[in-house]
Amino acid sequence: MQCGPSNLLYAKRSGYAATMVGFPYDDLDRWRAIYPADVLGQQLGKIARGWQEGLAILRGAQDRAATAAQRLSLHTDLILAEAAGLHFRSAANQVRFITARNALLAGSLQEAERKACIETAGNALHDEIQTASRLFTLTLRDSRIGFEASNHYYYLPLDLVEKVINCRYILDTTFASTNGW
Repeated sequence: MQCGPSNLLYAKRSGYAATMVGFPYDDLDRWRAIYPADVLGQQLGKIARGWQEGLAILRGAQDRAATAAQRLSLHTDLILAEAAGLHFRSAANQVRFITARNALLAGSLQEAERKACIETAGNALHDEIQTASRLFTLTLRDSRIGFEASNHYYYLPLDLVEKVINCRYILDTTFASTNGW
């Protein structure tokens, strides 16, 4: 999924179509391809969790590196690896958010299901704030993060600031009212 943490979320369907190389928007049906949304979200979540385990191993290698040059090289690798992990985590959050939002917009949920979807969407928004904030810090450390050769930058630091504001706005407006969905 392109754009990862800089892909904005929408409380209502945006109507924008995902592009093949570019922006996915909230067009989950197009960018999930053959995978059911729940399966895609679960698999992306597994990737993100497994990536965290790999980062822990890489951090341990950095601590055990024999030379300063090796430690510096591993430090640089860790920044890039953490950025990739945040991208996977963000993609999983977006699938969960869009799926919950769409169920809420359909309006045919029982009260317990409705509450569960609101909780899922809220958790995804909060985690997206953390993800975008952390990636913002990493992009300031390494300008290669977010670069893709055909489109140049998929996200810049200010795109990540916009994502935090975007999530905060949805939380402060849609979630401020129990009738938001």
